[in-house]
Amino acid sequence: MEHRVIKKSNFLIEASYKLSLVEQRIVMVLASMIKSGDGEFKKYPLNIKEFATLLELKHKDEYSQLQAITKKLLTRAFIVKMPSTTLQVGWLSSAKYLDGQGIVELCFDPELKPFLLQLKDRFTSYRLKDVIQLKSSFSIRIYELLKQYEKLGERTFLLEKLRECLGIDPSQYKLYGDFKRKILLVAKSELAEKTDLFFDFEEIKVGRSVGKIRFIISSRRELPSKAMAVSTPLEKELPNIFGKESEMDELTQLCKKLPMAYQNKESVKKLLSEFLAKYGFDYVVRNIEFANDGSNAVKPGVNSAKGSNYRNYLAKALAGDFGLPHKEDKEIKQKVEEDVRRKAHEEAIAQNQRLEKAQREKENYERAQVFQKSLSHEALEQLRSEAFSRLPPQHQEMVTRKAIGSEMMLKNMMAKISLERMNIS
Repeated sequence: MEHRVIKKSNFLIEASYKLSLVEQRIVMVLASMIKSGDGEFKKYPLNIKEFATLLELKHKDEYSQLQAITKKLLTRAFIVKMPSTTLQVGWLSSAKYLDGQGIVELCFDPELKPFLLQLKDRFTSYRLKDVIQLKSSFSIRIYELLKQYEKLGERTFLLEKLRECLGIDPSQYKLYGDFKRKILLVAKSELAEKTDLFFDFEEIKVGRSVGKIRFIISSRRELPSKAMAVSTPLEKELPNIFGKESEMDELTQLCKKLPMAYQNKESVKKLLSEFLAKYGFDYVVRNIEFANDGSNAVKPGVNSAKGSNYRNYLAKALAGDFGLPHKEDKEIKQKVEEDVRRKAHEEAIAQNQRLEKAQREKENYERAQVFQKSLSHEALEQLRSEAFSRLPPQHQEMVTRKAIGSEMMLKNMMAKISLERMNIS
């Protein structure tokens, strides 16, 4: 759990929904199992007994209890609003229980792919361990909404908008005092005690009553000693829930991205493990890629000074997150290259279309000439007269005074009429 990171699109963070605490934990655990390179959702296998302990189900017939919970979660539809789209969707597409194996396979609804897979911008990420111990589902939602604005340090909500995001029915907590006592103050206490965020809030009146809430957000990388001591009965067992999808797999993947000479060095593994725990898999990957691109350990001759000590080079990259601008620059460069290729492709298609059109026009003109040659002198004069009558008045005037280009206008119109008579468009 130490290394597991949850990534959600900001559209999903701000969606209006309400889940029970158990349902929230299921969604968070599944989201933490998604790998950065996943292009599709997988059927995520979970150990039922250990999972039931995490969810704090009663130690009696956990199998049936979990079945009832996932069945209900399958019906939990909610709304995601985007600039030009409103999506109604459920969280899960399936829950498959493998009888006799003690395993349940859960899968997200495919419509959630844009909000959970391969996110590059407008997303919020946080560690599973920072939210899994929260006891209020509202605290989890408030954590996500504030985490989204962590760098800004504050966020203001209309009270009604906050209630909507939290999925609170109009009939619930009608009095602001109840909302404050049972939701805001509980979240404030829980986040300060158990997570990497803590907040204070100001009540802003609209008219005579509180209409807005301004959150003042503070963060810390390490939890205070009191929070570090808090744990669920299952925290030591949590990695077993994921089966083979353990944090060590992520560390192994990271090591494989290193130059061959450094893949088995314990000092480098320790360095990667430290930053993996703090910032997550994607953070470490981008800084490894930065070090690989700039170090002689991978590309001899790039810069002998930089390549002289890959370990220190990587450590500095991780500490300063040099990989972030490097990754952004690469993505911009790739986008520019893709745009150039796309425009070249579009221009090639357009050029082909122009050539094909010109060829068709040439062939049709030749067909029209053959048709006209088959006409008698009288019929040809009638065709010429009809073509003249179809020209706009200004073009007729040009033909009458035999202006430059006017004869070609008349011939083109004659060709058009000829093609019509031949049923050629």
